[in-house]
Amino acid sequence: MICKYPYWFLGLIPLLLHLVLILRQIRRRNRQRQTIFFTPARSGVKRRALLFSLTLTLILTALAEPVIYQQKPVFKRSRIDMVIGIDISKSMLAEDSAFPEKTGASATLKNRLNRARIMVLDLLDNLAGERIGVFVFAAESYELVPLTTDYGYCRYLVENLDELAISTPGSNLAAGLETGMEMLTRTSADTTGIILLVSDGEDSADNSAALEKRVLETGTDHRRIYSIGVGRQAASLIPIRTPDGSRIIGYYEDEKGDLLTTSLVPENLKELAAAGRGRYWFLGRERLAPVIMEKILIDLHRSGGSTVTEKQPYTISSWLLALAVVTFLLTL
Repeated sequence: MICKYPYWFLGLIPLLLHLVLILRQIRRRNRQRQTIFFTPARSGVKRRALLFSLTLTLILTALAEPVIYQQKPVFKRSRIDMVIGIDISKSMLAEDSAFPEKTGASATLKNRLNRARIMVLDLLDNLAGERIGVFVFAAESYELVPLTTDYGYCRYLVENLDELAISTPGSNLAAGLETGMEMLTRTSADTTGIILLVSDGEDSADNSAALEKRVLETGTDHRRIYSIGVGRQAASLIPIRTPDGSRIIGYYEDEKGDLLTTSLVPENLKELAAAGRGRYWFLGRERLAPVIMEKILIDLHRSGGSTVTEKQPYTISSWLLALAVVTFLLTL
């Protein structure tokens, strides 16, 4: 036990001196009466003096703010590393997504990619000490933002994510998941790793064996996979716009010259989340970021992830003051 303000104990010196003087006075008067025992009246005086001194001692001790330390589990958000994978395949240019009422200048085009971008930016506003990283994937995958707590830097890169980065056609969920896992290998052993994939769920690679292997490796490493689906399940065309995005000049076609269509495939994303001990959400008009962070934190709380045992201070001043009130009432 330690005291924050031990100098209050200096007040005990005059208190003890005063108590000694009172006891001597009582003893002198008793000798004058030639009695060995205190009379009831005088013994009452002595009892009140002792109780009053005890009251002042308790008050001075409370003012010194004694603190005891107890071992308690503490949830540390700073021990969470989250990497977000944004699907930038051609299908993410389909304009079939529902947007919040206020989207800002970062989403002039109502396509899946911009809807995913808004969700990531909202998520940054709901972080509180977690390290965040961002990677993008299509047929291939690469790291965009390394793990950092510099949310402003992360926001800048996400806001300025160039749609022209979508070069290689196709979408490979396994490649994206592998990049996310590689980013989390740089974390310490006592840190909880979260992989959050934002995608329409299409997987042109169709490499289920590789994907299953990546998910199993994630579970072995005590990581969790969460997924967010964007787009509609109804087939949509993928527009080709002018460089300034002002108008549509055509639609993407396959090798045979037929128009390409795309749709949300939630099954792939749900299976990923279930196998990775996470959750799946559909990204609609509402702002999901607060809900997503709340659910992730609940999952980690329940599993004991990011929980450490620390000595927590506990002040007992209130109990001392309560006891002081009791002793003071006994003097009346």
